[in-house]
Amino acid sequence: MELITSTDVVRNLCKKMAPPLVTLLSAEPEIQYVALRNINLIVQRRPTILAHEIKVFFCKYNDPIYVKMEKLEIMIKLASDRNIDQVLLEFKEYATEVDVDFVRKVVRAIGRCAIKLERAAERCISVLLELIKIKVNYVVQEAIIVIKDIFRRYPNTYESIIATLCESLDTLDEPEAKASMIWIIGEYAERIDNADELLESFLESFPEEPALVQLQLLTATVKLFLKKPTEGPQQMIQVVLNNATMET
Repeated sequence: MELITSTDVVRNLCKKMAPPLVTLLSAEPEIQYVALRNINLIVQRRPTILAHEIKVFFCKYNDPIYVKMEKLEIMIKLASDRNIDQVLLEFKEYATEVDVDFVRKVVRAIGRCAIKLERAAERCISVLLELIKIKVNYVVQEAIIVIKDIFRRYPNTYESIIATLCESLDTLDEPEAKASMIWIIGEYAERIDNADELLESFLESFPEEPALVQLQLLTATVKLFLKKPTEGPQQMIQVVLNNATMET
């Protein structure tokens, strides 16, 4: 007699529930949303159940934003080495839409796929670089944030793109994006010829920066000095410490 475990029961239940929920995606948006929320819960535990149905979750131009956001989360969970090229094509198209919050989420989704799928990370980075070249400010800033996370996940692997990131330095005005760029410069200071000049450009506004940026500047200048123990970085540490203890 075959022993049926609780895991088998859950798996069979998910298999039976998923197809009826997918059929609800042709209903009105409110019902779609409820179905998507339930599908999202299912694929958290059993992504393989709908792995071949990822096209069903591609966003339509007239989907309400709350439906698009749920579809995006499901697509990230269903992304695999087999379908990542399809997914990235979709994400790249979504990144040109007019809804700023949705576009930001899409850029972050690309980063999450890179972190999730090591073999697809390079392809994800290529898409992020293409988006940076469009020079839409909020897209550039989100891309730098997620690239920092990718660098942390895969250290010393994709630093060849740092020069491209540095070209966007002057456009950064959001604290998280600034902090991410400063982290990248500090982490790879020995490979960036003008790392001291780049960090110095941020130091000019140190007293006005939020704590997130100030702390990253403090850490990055110390890293710079440890990697390049010369007079310039030493003076920068003195400036940062003076600002951190006396001015702010």
